[in-house]
Amino acid sequence: MNRRYQVKEPLATGGRGDVLRAWDSQLGREVAIKRVRRDVEGDNGSMIEDLVREARTLLTVQHPNVVTVYDAGSDDDGAFIVMELVKGETLETIVERGALTEGDFMSLVEQTLDGLLAAHQAGVIHLDLTPQNLMLTWLPGGGFQVKILDFGLAMATRQPMEQKMDDEGAIFGSIYFMAPEQFERVPLDVRTDLYALGCTFYFAVTQRYPFDGELGLQVLTSHLQHHRVELGRLRPDLSAFVTAWVEWLMSRLPEDRPESCGEALLAFRNQRMPEKVARVESVAVVVESRAKESSD
Repeated sequence: MNRRYQVKEPLATGGRGDVLRAWDSQLGREVAIKRVRRDVEGDNGSMIEDLVREARTLLTVQHPNVVTVYDAGSDDDGAFIVMELVKGETLETIVERGALTEGDFMSLVEQTLDGLLAAHQAGVIHLDLTPQNLMLTWLPGGGFQVKILDFGLAMATRQPMEQKMDDEGAIFGSIYFMAPEQFERVPLDVRTDLYALGCTFYFAVTQRYPFDGELGLQVLTSHLQHHRVELGRLRPDLSAFVTAWVEWLMSRLPEDRPESCGEALLAFRNQRMPEKVARVESVAVVVESRAKESSD
């Protein structure tokens, strides 16, 4: 690595590479450096290409709720990207201590959707939105700032695209937050990210995965059959709108979800579901009521 960046300590180690804390001697600030390890087995060249692609992807997105890339380069050890060092905790770590209150949840939703909207407008689909990839930094006034991290699986496209897989046909991503269409190997679009966000928001207020199981196949089946405990049953203290809105994001079929981050964010800010969704829910309630009357 060139003399500008002085590595201080490792921050995280994964199966494909490392994230390091470093000092940028030219600008006098701490940074995070992501690079592929030399000892990783497999196609090292492919992983370096992925790292370069991630840097290029992030450079197209400039938003306060998305991690910022400062620089990219290579040395004798391979390619690396230099990003802002986000000092905080992942949403997963925070939720392990307790589910979010409705007030904190509202702030989480606003910031995350605003950042994701910027990515989608730049033609970038994240494809790996999880509580681990949302970092929260606490602010002096008591609030927090959300940063969307790890665009390693992101794809820059404005058209539906195929699910990315490894050489053996395995799907990349976290199974608990993946949309059904990712398992079905059909084209993906921005609604795939919205499903993952819905699962993430469900986890944030319940400390539970919406689609769970002891084995991976059971989790996959839960997604495909849409088996879950409805959010309102686990958090009856939340407003009916909030629980319905999260369920909307997690709809089984992409066409039943918001068409975009913009639509989801507008509905959330107005605290009102779109008329087309409200009409479908009203019909469902009537059908359910009549079914109960018949059984009685």
